[in-house]
Amino acid sequence: MAVPFSPETIGRHERGDVQMSPEDAVLYSERYGCQSLLLQYCADCPVGKMTGKAATERPLPFATLRVRRMLKEALQVADTLEEIAYDGVIDETEREDFAKALDFLRELENTITDMLLVGGAIKEAAPTPGKG
Repeated sequence: MAVPFSPETIGRHERGDVQMSPEDAVLYSERYGCQSLLLQYCADCPVGKMTGKAATERPLPFATLRVRRMLKEALQVADTLEEIAYDGVIDETEREDFAKALDFLRELENTITDMLLVGGAIKEAAPTPGKG
């Protein structure tokens, strides 16, 4: 038995009928060798939801294209942040641009999480060297 839960409890956790604790998520991840479970749990936990975390399982080609597009846009956002930070103060005329930059950074973080999910799934699906 990989985890110390009954099949019924595991099913309830999977369906979301019973909320998992952070310790349960760590246990499932360790026992099943599936790091992506932690990313998904963190996106769905109350703190993750409050901070805008998201995890979307995307096929590798789509996740890769999204990363490329976001990195191009990140350079523009970095330039905007540099202009805002030049005098060390975010004044009224800069607040909207600063808020947009923060929104972009949250979206970039979510895109990185999506890519980590893809990478974790690929790593977990790969055969162990010498075993297959």
